[in-house]
Amino acid sequence: MVNGIDPQSQLFLAGLNVLQQRAARAQQQISSGSRVSSAADAPADISQILGVESSLQVSQQIAANLGRVKADVDTGESALQSSVQILEQVISIGTQGASSTATATQRSVLADQLQHLHEQLVQISNTNVEGRYIFSGDADGSPAYQVDLSQANGVARLTTAAATKRVQNPDGSSFSVSQTAQQIFDHRNPDDSLANDNVFQAVNSLRLALQANDQPAITMALSRLQGSSDYLNRQLASYGTAQNLVAAAIDSASKLQVRWQVRLSDLRDTDQTAAILEMTQSQTAAQAAISSQAQRPRTSLFDYLK
Repeated sequence: MVNGIDPQSQLFLAGLNVLQQRAARAQQQISSGSRVSSAADAPADISQILGVESSLQVSQQIAANLGRVKADVDTGESALQSSVQILEQVISIGTQGASSTATATQRSVLADQLQHLHEQLVQISNTNVEGRYIFSGDADGSPAYQVDLSQANGVARLTTAAATKRVQNPDGSSFSVSQTAQQIFDHRNPDDSLANDNVFQAVNSLRLALQANDQPAITMALSRLQGSSDYLNRQLASYGTAQNLVAAAIDSASKLQVRWQVRLSDLRDTDQTAAILEMTQSQTAAQAAISSQAQRPRTSLFDYLK
């Protein structure tokens, strides 16, 4: 009958196992770059790690949302730039038509040109980014206007949805950046009548005056058109402000992500120098223990078994 392992040998084997586990764990941390692979690796830190991971995910989502908002705002600003240029063309055409030397035929040709420019403005009011009609407010799944020359402003309104969505800032606050096509091109009074600076109406009124060869009406339409141009330029300026807000929010989101990533790295990533030292010390101690044990006198049959 073979005697069992003596207590001293049991202690030796248990100690050797601990040293080998430490060395293996340190080696795994070095190769993976992470000192925490499971909750058991750092039970005191796991709640902090999960909290930081959650905060990092939130900041990443905010950054992704801001990226979409930036695309909408930049496209909106560009669209309004084009609209302002179109109104400049409209004013130039109206000035030609207001000349006392302009004939009815010339004014009719100019009216046709204004119709095309009016249609371009309607197209701009339905600007689409990745399936979103950015000037349709909360109803961004559908266009806001279509051409309807039977109306005073030359368009049919397809939605009256307001733009109530707000953009989340990394600091927890929120802000609004978008405007609707009605606010920009189809400004109305509180009773829903067309405002004097209504862009669609100003262009269509000038078109109708040229078509009718009515010089006094052309002059009046030109005067209204200048007010509409000033109004549109103010809307363009508001999009410039929105671009600045979004740019600042994106910068904050980027900095916040870096801070969370650094914090997560501090909690989770391997300290390569410490891990290498731990592995080396554990392996050295294990080899020393084995050498020492080998020199110990054998006292049982087990000691001779290989």
